Amino acid sequence: MGARGGSELDRGEIDVAGIRRSYWLARAPREPGQAAPPLLIALHGPDMDGRGMAWYTGLAERGPAAGITTVFPDGWKGAWHPGRAPGEEPELDDARFLTELANHVEGLGAARSWPVFLAGISQGARYAEHVARNGLLPVTGLFLVAGTALESSRRTVPVPQLRASMVLVMGTGDPTSPYGGGQLTRRGLSGRILKRRAIRHGERPGEDMVASAEAVVADWATANGTAGSRVARNGITGTGSIAGPSIEELPAVPGDLAVTRKVWARPGCHPATLYRIDGGGHGWPGGPHPRPARALGPVARHLDATGLLLDMAERETAIALGRPTTFDWSEIA
Repeated sequence: MGARGGSELDRGEIDVAGIRRSYWLARAPREPGQAAPPLLIALHGPDMDGRGMAWYTGLAERGPAAGITTVFPDGWKGAWHPGRAPGEEPELDDARFLTELANHVEGLGAARSWPVFLAGISQGARYAEHVARNGLLPVTGLFLVAGTALESSRRTVPVPQLRASMVLVMGTGDPTSPYGGGQLTRRGLSGRILKRRAIRHGERPGEDMVASAEAVVADWATANGTAGSRVARNGITGTGSIAGPSIEELPAVPGDLAVTRKVWARPGCHPATLYRIDGGGHGWPGGPHPRPARALGPVARHLDATGLLLDMAERETAIALGRPTTFDWSEIA
């Protein structure tokens, strides 16, 4: 069926633990005899569904155009559940849904079950991080926008169980998810609605605390083996890894927000990357901004989050499948 923006999406449903779960699928083109493409799973945020995520990110068109089948699952009543199932639906299991969805898409012939990439925005980003951190879905790459990690998840699993390429895109002026960590901000009428909804979906007191952007990327750098522990005077660890990140100010664009890129990387390891948007708000950089800037803050227009995501997926797919890649480690190592 036609989705917003003119792209083609197939809507489907699967049964997971007796609960019907829905999704939207954008298939990458595939020639006869050609191997199945990799799979990208994109998780929406609040007040959105999978189809809305497809439009918001442009991935319904750009994913398949890059040779990546992209699926947009619908959260149960618009939400994801990292802590526990809601009392209204005690058998609900979002992680199992994602696993069975990946297998289902492979069974359709639309994608291979590995490599798999997981992306999300806002609450979808926090849930994606929870899934990857706990090893609930074996992903090759993780891409988060406007959402870091739940402190409750970090306490249980301080170092992520997977090694995966990881990118976080986060604004320092996000009015809902603080860049430096702390309690999620839920102000005004919309904030009270979000709080009540979170409680209905199983959130308990204290479970609305999130980690700082810098801490989350450092966690993944540690898991990937790119964060050194024994630092010499020259900044190089005893194993030869870089003790701190490579830091680069991206070229400025007049009238737009400044962006700093921090990369923790070493040859043979998955990189962990942070794009810090100075004064950036809550949104998908380079995408539409349906709400007034005064509500969610400004979004960097020149930073193409969708392009960054697809670049990561294409690079990591090439590495996973033993294909040549143009990624130059000398730029950051």
